Amino acid sequence: MKKILLLLTISIVLTGCGQTTKKDNKKAVQTEAKQNTASIEKLDTKSFYDRIKDKNVQLIDVRTPQEYAAGHLPKAENINVFDANFVNQVEKNYKKEKPVYVYCRSGGRSMKAAQMLKSRGYNVVNLNGGFMGWKAQELPISK
Repeated sequence: MKKILLLLTISIVLTGCGQTTKKDNKKAVQTEAKQNTASIEKLDTKSFYDRIKDKNVQLIDVRTPQEYAAGHLPKAENINVFDANFVNQVEKNYKKEKPVYVYCRSGGRSMKAAQMLKSRGYNVVNLNGGFMGWKAQELPISK
């Protein structure tokens, strides 16, 4: 009886040691996300503006078509990050050899887009503060 109890206790302890909790998994995902965003270049509005002046810049507005229609950065093309074909559209139309500049309303969606593109081998630059920051600086927009 003592041997059975001992074996049962050992098996419970060993089983418990091998399990991870949801909290552990969430921390691992958050750590990976931080590492992915650390390798993405993030620019303030003025620096972003200076960089995208080049006529051959690859500039993507990742907001919805409705947001884009209300106003966007000059030379920006609209590819909605929520579109199921977002990555395919970028891969079809943009070169990996040149940086891809992305922005959204405030910087969150474009960072998500940047992570997706970075994982596909793109060199991505994100606009900190997004379109709202751009407008606050009273920089040119297109309609």
